[in-house]
Amino acid sequence: MAPACLVGAYRSPAGEVITLTLRPGYPKTLLATNFNGRGGIFELLDETTLDAAVDADNPAKLAGRLTYAGCQAGSVTFQFTGDAAQSWSRVPLQITRTRFMSGAVELNGELIEPIGSIAVADKPPLFVLAHGSESTAAVDSSNRAFLMASQGVAAFVFDKRGTGASGGVYTQDFEVLANDVAAAVGEARKLGAGRVGRIGVAGFSQGGWVAPLAATKVAVDFLVVGYGVIGTPIEQDQWQVDYQLRGLGYDEDVIAKARTLTDLAGNVAASNFYRGMPQLLKAVRKYEGQPWLAKIDGQYSGELLRGEVTRARNESPQVIWHYDSLAVLAHLAIPQLWVFAQDDSVAPSAPTIARLDAFRSSGKDIAIAVFPKSDHGIRAFSVMADGSRKYTGYAAGYDQLLADWMKQKPLAPQAQDKMLAPAAGF
Repeated sequence: MAPACLVGAYRSPAGEVITLTLRPGYPKTLLATNFNGRGGIFELLDETTLDAAVDADNPAKLAGRLTYAGCQAGSVTFQFTGDAAQSWSRVPLQITRTRFMSGAVELNGELIEPIGSIAVADKPPLFVLAHGSESTAAVDSSNRAFLMASQGVAAFVFDKRGTGASGGVYTQDFEVLANDVAAAVGEARKLGAGRVGRIGVAGFSQGGWVAPLAATKVAVDFLVVGYGVIGTPIEQDQWQVDYQLRGLGYDEDVIAKARTLTDLAGNVAASNFYRGMPQLLKAVRKYEGQPWLAKIDGQYSGELLRGEVTRARNESPQVIWHYDSLAVLAHLAIPQLWVFAQDDSVAPSAPTIARLDAFRSSGKDIAIAVFPKSDHGIRAFSVMADGSRKYTGYAAGYDQLLADWMKQKPLAPQAQDKMLAPAAGF
């Protein structure tokens, strides 16, 4: 087992920060992440050593050797490939473990607070993490929580119900998950009483539906959403199929034909995948043999066209397919930051940015950041000869932007360059 005691943030003599977190499902590895978007997978070699192999296909990955003298040493030694060994000091953080109730379900969480020299003069802001669709634990596994804490932002993370050490059954029901986040806000506020300042919620990907809903259920001071959607989950599937087909060079005539299929696939999804398949398959026969048909993917449309109904249902348990995220946003009057990947192939950002623009025109305090040449997760990529994308890490400056905005700090010039007009670049 990789040493869980190493989980945290570490600072080099030059001031660079790297986090080490658990990798759910891989007990012998730790994930390393830095603010430049680079990451690496360090695998246990012996009692005091972890190695990360060089990735020839992705030279941006952190590679080298990590050694440590024991859990109480207060530092680790990194020797990255091509560099001399350096001692990195553990960033001082106060971690409070807790168990709390959301209705009848007990959840496992942790409050991560900056202390010492990294604690700001005033009480630090705190964000509560709203999960995406992942079915893995978040406690000790959220690199973002430790990156934010290293910059003076407190974080509260908890294992989603049905994952890690939390009770309950895994679900993607936004109402249930928002109730859990609201309960987590209450727990974080109680644990951090007198030490933390502004409290907000932050949701990423599917969490972009959950976090705003949670903000209508409990009083919070701000909202952060990364690569989320303002629209229904059915619309996301349609936007994704449209984006993918356009990227393959198909014209609007093909897009319109595909839309007749995604409309029918949406009806199937809305029935929790129990009704509407005969109508969908009948429509598919009309386009048999056309090359674009096999290219349809989306969140579930591609699976349904291949007859993988059970798989589609199992991947999206209890999703509210006609969820009205526009109505939820209309009720929020708190400051918001929405961060997008300009080239998001999973949740294409242009429709959501257009809807946010309408909210901004009505006077809502919404900041929008768009990272060019990035995909879902704000992952940087290069395009291969065959047109596929090779992911090289997270976009540089992304996590720093989140920390600066939550601290109400004037954004650095490079971050301001990314604060684009809502529909620019699309």
